[in-house]
Amino acid sequence: MRITTRFAAAAALFAALMLSQGNKAEGQAIVLPGPWPPLPPVERPETPLRVETKSVNIEINDRAARTTSVHSISNSSGRELEATFLFPVPASAAVTGWSLEIDGAMVPGKLLNRDEARRIYEGIVRSQKDPALLEFAERDMFKASVYPVPPRGQRIVSLSYDSVIEANGDSYRYVYPLPASSAQSPSVVSVKIKSSKPIKNIYSPSHPISVHRNGEHSAEVGFEVSSAAPRADFALYYSVSEDDIGMTLLTHRDASDGGFFMLMASPRVDFPEDDIAPSDIVFVIDRTGSMRGEKMDQAREALKFCLRGLRPSDRFNVILFNERAEPLFDGLQKAEYSRVDQALNVADSIMALGGTNIDSALESAFSMKYDPDRPAYVIFLTDGLPTVGATDVATILRNASSRAPKNIRLFVFGVGFDVNTRLLDKLAAENRGAAEYVRPEEDIEVKVSALYRMISAPALTDIRLDFGLMNATDMLPATLPDIFLGSHILVAGRFTGIPGPVRLTGMAAGAKKEFVLRPPEKIGNNPFIAQIWAARRIGLLLEEIRRGGGDYKRELVTEVAYLSKKYGIITEYTSYLVEEPNMRLSAAPAARYREQMLMETRTQEAADAVSGAWGVNQSINAGNLAKSAAPLPETQSYRDKNDNVVNVTNVRSVQGRAFYLDAGTWNDSRYTDDIRNIANIKPYSEAQFAIIREIPELREYFAIGENMNIVLGDMALRVSPDGDETITASQLKALLARRDML
Repeated sequence: MRITTRFAAAAALFAALMLSQGNKAEGQAIVLPGPWPPLPPVERPETPLRVETKSVNIEINDRAARTTSVHSISNSSGRELEATFLFPVPASAAVTGWSLEIDGAMVPGKLLNRDEARRIYEGIVRSQKDPALLEFAERDMFKASVYPVPPRGQRIVSLSYDSVIEANGDSYRYVYPLPASSAQSPSVVSVKIKSSKPIKNIYSPSHPISVHRNGEHSAEVGFEVSSAAPRADFALYYSVSEDDIGMTLLTHRDASDGGFFMLMASPRVDFPEDDIAPSDIVFVIDRTGSMRGEKMDQAREALKFCLRGLRPSDRFNVILFNERAEPLFDGLQKAEYSRVDQALNVADSIMALGGTNIDSALESAFSMKYDPDRPAYVIFLTDGLPTVGATDVATILRNASSRAPKNIRLFVFGVGFDVNTRLLDKLAAENRGAAEYVRPEEDIEVKVSALYRMISAPALTDIRLDFGLMNATDMLPATLPDIFLGSHILVAGRFTGIPGPVRLTGMAAGAKKEFVLRPPEKIGNNPFIAQIWAARRIGLLLEEIRRGGGDYKRELVTEVAYLSKKYGIITEYTSYLVEEPNMRLSAAPAARYREQMLMETRTQEAADAVSGAWGVNQSINAGNLAKSAAPLPETQSYRDKNDNVVNVTNVRSVQGRAFYLDAGTWNDSRYTDDIRNIANIKPYSEAQFAIIREIPELREYFAIGENMNIVLGDMALRVSPDGDETITASQLKALLARRDML
């Protein structure tokens, strides 16, 4: 017996979409128990139909992509039901074919036109009252019937479609929309990429991905969706290049803030062995009494891991220090078997005792006769404050500056909380390296071995970037790191010109090399780049404030406050943005003065914490921001002065703009209480759909909630329950005139 229910509820499904760079891919499959259109909204039980996306598989061959998603439609009732399967067509994607299987059998479907699709969508949104569905309005739609869905059973639906990717230069972008509800997300998303040209940089700004390279022309990418996974759409970028070092340039231009760029560079998978630069590496290990026990055991294993990873062409030495520094060898030695074996035996017998003479250890490390044509690395590990010899921070830094060879890179590991973070941070920053901190509950071996894996095979060193006509500024990091096999560098910055050829130069095994990236065909629409740059900038400013101690400059504090508010990047210095929203929302000069004073008080207090849990945590927090490689997650976190993890959940980013949740209302970071020109509309109203039809880019903003204030120049668009059902022609005209201010 065939029974058609009258439930009007819709359940969100997903489909993978392919779009060219600069356009957002959007799509969603919806199961509707018929008939359609629904009855007027009334109180009714939830639909017994439930849909889940089991998996999504994407196969990309050059510019052709096939996307297949597998869904289950389950029926919790005791009768057969019919479901209508609706799938929004990817906007701007060249869809070349569709197929739908239900339990292995092919079934017909119909492509609805824009007007019919709009009528269905608006009915769904009004009945569901789910703002997340607004993001998928104004789309054509694929429709098919699923019958029967057996009582207390399920049907398996497999949807496939083919599409063509539009490239921007040698870069490609793929987006798969994920739902707000993790229960409706696919458990696994996998992508197989094949290219006639060698594949270089593979990057996702939205999700932590695993990448498996099958030679130069093939790669597999995947991630598993969990309850903690980001709710953002899955975005995947990759580029192709015949060069030994391949580059990817992503750009974005904001109407008010100008241009932002992000450049990635990575070596080819089968990078020529002869071009891998032999290195000079010195391991400096603290063996003072405080290292006794588990810390010393982990340090031994870390050292042994690094020693076993040396290549025969490398030169090395090991320095153990307490009150004085003791090199294992008289100078740098070739990494021959006998020498490495001797060092391994010494590592097994390290005894921990005595005080900490950091100055002597650095002097010993820097006095080695490094080859100026080789990259030189010092890995320095300590768990204590300087207690013997020179103990004044300024003196140690001054001595290090005068002794360090020009080609040295100093990587510092601070173990535990009893370290001077200002000293270690400055040593690393002034010697082209980085400072890492190992918290008491963390494993020294894991952190040291991870770094060594990265630096053990330099592909290009002493690199320089020339952006030519772009007029690039504010590049971060300011000092460019080396490029190593199996990894990539990421540089973010701003630009005022036009994208032109980018030149990357550096040294590969003693020979100068140059690589040229042809410019993208157009400036992209990648607003996430601005937030990545802002996070890195805030991290840099916080590091400068901390290194300066009480002598920091006031303008640094002001810039941290400005960038934090604008981009929704919350730190221990700027937590007032979410703790005291009235101060953020007020346009009064008194509020700005109070904000400045609060920032300066917090900054001074924080800058004085050089060691201990808070000193270490601040260095970790700032360092994490300075290394940002993706937009911040929906739940931001940092460790405070009490060593507690602070989670911030009431900040969202939409198209690079921050929104703060204040007493149930999402407020644009640009919104203040002195804005008087306000268009107030009701959610799910004709007014909201009329605006979407005229300004479709507002869909993503509307999708975050039913109560919000969006700023367009001197005007605010408010969505609230007491808003108007319709919008006047003059209000719509005013919004259209300010469209470029989004």
